[in-house]
Amino acid sequence: MEWYDWVVLAIMAVVTVVQTMRGIRAGGFGLPLFETAGVVVAVAATTAFGRGLAEQIRVNQGTVMFALFVAFSLAAFFVARYLFALTQLTFQSLDGILGALCGFVMAWAVAHMFLRIMIGSEGGQTADMLVGSPIAREILQFRTWNALIRLLLNTQAGPTVDPDLG
Repeated sequence: MEWYDWVVLAIMAVVTVVQTMRGIRAGGFGLPLFETAGVVVAVAATTAFGRGLAEQIRVNQGTVMFALFVAFSLAAFFVARYLFALTQLTFQSLDGILGALCGFVMAWAVAHMFLRIMIGSEGGQTADMLVGSPIAREILQFRTWNALIRLLLNTQAGPTVDPDLG
């Protein structure tokens, strides 16, 4: 494992623990839920707009993606705080567990953005090393998630039956 694998694991551990504690101490898991949703939207928006904006203003793609992600995330945190103040969403005894789940999703999104920013700023051989790493590949390509969804969709559809044999 390379240094960036350890950084990704540290990001995931810290964000998950922080969001778990926020779910417990905020008086409900709604705050981590809204923040997670906001960060996921921030990652999607940054990914969608980052490359085009970097080409238009002729700045390094990693720099633009970092600035966009910070801006979108700050906006998401303000909206999340407002929505939590309105709803006070809680499941009381399950707030810690649900906060941890939200924290893990947020950690995955932040780690994904970290790797995308690294690829955008370094490129070339560093990008090839990142894509070749098992942890970075999992974070960037969502391999386990995609395999799980394929399994669930195949299970839902059931076995294929040949109507001619019936």
